[in-house]
Amino acid sequence: MIKPGTKLLLLLLLTIVTVVQVVFLAGYYLLSPEGRTAVGASGTENSIVQLASYETKDLGVAVARVRPAVVYITGHPSISENTLRPQGPISFAPASLTSDKMGSGIIFDTAGHILTNYHVVASMTDIRVSLFADREHAYPGEIIALDPQKDLAVIKINAPFSLPTVTLGNSDMMEAADEILAIGCPFSLEQSVSHGIISDTKRTVTIDGRNYTDLIQTDAVINSGNSGGPLVNLNGEVIGVNVAIYAPTRVYCGVGFAIPINQAKLLLMKVK
Repeated sequence: MIKPGTKLLLLLLLTIVTVVQVVFLAGYYLLSPEGRTAVGASGTENSIVQLASYETKDLGVAVARVRPAVVYITGHPSISENTLRPQGPISFAPASLTSDKMGSGIIFDTAGHILTNYHVVASMTDIRVSLFADREHAYPGEIIALDPQKDLAVIKINAPFSLPTVTLGNSDMMEAADEILAIGCPFSLEQSVSHGIISDTKRTVTIDGRNYTDLIQTDAVINSGNSGGPLVNLNGEVIGVNVAIYAPTRVYCGVGFAIPINQAKLLLMKVK
């Protein structure tokens, strides 16, 4: 027969062992990566995990979502175009360093509508468009809409197949120091990709005597032929249209500009 004092001692020891086990298991669960994620499902910890995931997105995945819908635009300048010269250190990303004009564009619907810059196509004749997946064939391009105030234009091609398209993002959500990608056809090197950050989101600059407001400034490489190409966020969404560079020497100096895509959406809605 167990004495009352011994029984009390055994119950006390059993209680202590149970408490130690519970504390150990709780600590292991809370400190493990899986436990932290589960706890964060209803708290602030989960938002930290999601933020880290966003910041480490694969640049290659973002490029793959946009690059097939970036086109190479070529044509012949009109006679009057040859008499124009840039005014001031900030100029449109020069459309050409040769006798022919060239630029980039963004396919935004499967019917073949392409967003580009006004200065790329406005004074261009015999517009030709080369696709990422069909570089050997150039499709005739037709001007559909022009917006010289914002330096935007829409052209259209007719292809015998459904065309790849981009996803348009929200440029108002971008902030200084956000990572971005610039895609285009500099110096006839089609669908080239460069990487940088946003330097400013509300830059006002004067280009050829006209003021352009709220442009995105970036240090991503923009050169001759990049005009009309997309500025892309890490989600693979187009958030800008590359338009100009600070270029006293007519080549990249570390300062480029893009038109926020939100400024282009009204024009796109009118042609769809």
